[in-house]
Amino acid sequence: MNLHNKKIHMIGIGGVGMSGLAYVLARMGCAVSGSDIEENVITKRLRRKGVIVHIGHSASRLHAPEVIVYSSSIRADNSELVEARFKKIPVISRIELLRMVMEKYRKTIGVLGTHGKTTTTAMVSLLTEYAGMDPTVLIGGDSPHFRGNAKIGKSKMLVTEIDESDGRFVCLRPTHILMPNLEREHAEFYRDEAHLVNVFKRFISAQPERSAFFYRIEDANLRKLAKVSKGKVFSFGFSKEADLYAAGIKIEAYKTGFDCFSRGRKIGRFILRIPGIHNVIDGLAALSLGVELGIDSGTMKRAMAAYKNVRRRFEVIGDLNGAKVVEDYAHHPTEIRATITAAYSTKPKRIITVFQPHRYTRTKVFFKEFSNSFAGSDEVILTEVYAASEERLRGAGAKRIYDAMRRTSHIPVKLLGKNEIPGYLSKKTKKGDLILVLGAGDIGKTAHELVSGVKK
Repeated sequence: MNLHNKKIHMIGIGGVGMSGLAYVLARMGCAVSGSDIEENVITKRLRRKGVIVHIGHSASRLHAPEVIVYSSSIRADNSELVEARFKKIPVISRIELLRMVMEKYRKTIGVLGTHGKTTTTAMVSLLTEYAGMDPTVLIGGDSPHFRGNAKIGKSKMLVTEIDESDGRFVCLRPTHILMPNLEREHAEFYRDEAHLVNVFKRFISAQPERSAFFYRIEDANLRKLAKVSKGKVFSFGFSKEADLYAAGIKIEAYKTGFDCFSRGRKIGRFILRIPGIHNVIDGLAALSLGVELGIDSGTMKRAMAAYKNVRRRFEVIGDLNGAKVVEDYAHHPTEIRATITAAYSTKPKRIITVFQPHRYTRTKVFFKEFSNSFAGSDEVILTEVYAASEERLRGAGAKRIYDAMRRTSHIPVKLLGKNEIPGYLSKKTKKGDLILVLGAGDIGKTAHELVSGVKK
């Protein structure tokens, strides 16, 4: 399907993945419209870019589109989707649209994995931008460097984050694939970790010989994928056996330094001005690609030192009673542990962690892992699950994590409604504390309420 000058309507346009594609399509000359259930900063930004955005879904809003695109969060009984199929308007998924966009570029860099996709994508985007490669980028979060989650470049290079949540990504053929990690996630689709790994094996084994696969050497699942790759394979990590590795790591508050070696040769000392060893891993993924693309070490040093994290990734929102309020997208046990470790490196007096579980399926499968993921916190506040598009599952609420923590953890834990959290913390926090607000749902609003003092 040729997308040029097409009328495209996007259901779920306010999502971070859909909105980036909407922006790129609009800049390509397509007439783009879309709908979502509520207004947000993304829908407002799209309107400023000339995209028609409707709030609420209605079949009456389909004004002769030539293609309908839907996001993974859209249910089959959505009124616009039902109407489109009734009228026999071509309907494609977001991943299918991404595939069509990728086919317009000669060099396509796809970032996948369970954790760190957005940060890695943003780092690669900045690195190639600093190198003068002028890429088009699609990032799963708002980057301060690009003033949003997408940018149109003039070159034939595309850098994109790839969503693996429903297995549809197997149709994609990036020329370069970056993966920092792979472990069980998306319990709403994958039965278990073996199922997840097998789907990724299908994806990697289907790539042509001209492809390149960059993976973290310490990850056992990724080593399995490397064995089925027909293309070039590059490893990175902390082991000297990796093609590119880090050593001499020094962690300070909001600053991490490390020496980087490529095939045993030191290419320089790099500085990241964001906390957390997990960000070093993401940085190594980007640097591994940079070496393969022939970017000089000086340019890579400048890009890494200049890098600022995307929104909702250890984002400092402000202060409450002298306590620093930090918001992070962490919604998996591994991500929570990494974020708390990063917070600890900033040397606060106390860490108070607020967590909103995301999806009932994830909460049901990982409740034990969640209950054990808050080590380093001085207190934990849990609030109810953000359902996303899911129906409520019995026994899969935040209380299940709360009960497990009460039985097995020494960390004080409370279960509060979102509207109760600002009032509780305004009395609880003191100067020098750090409040971590974690979750992929709407808990970010609570972080801003803490700072603004507005209780909504």
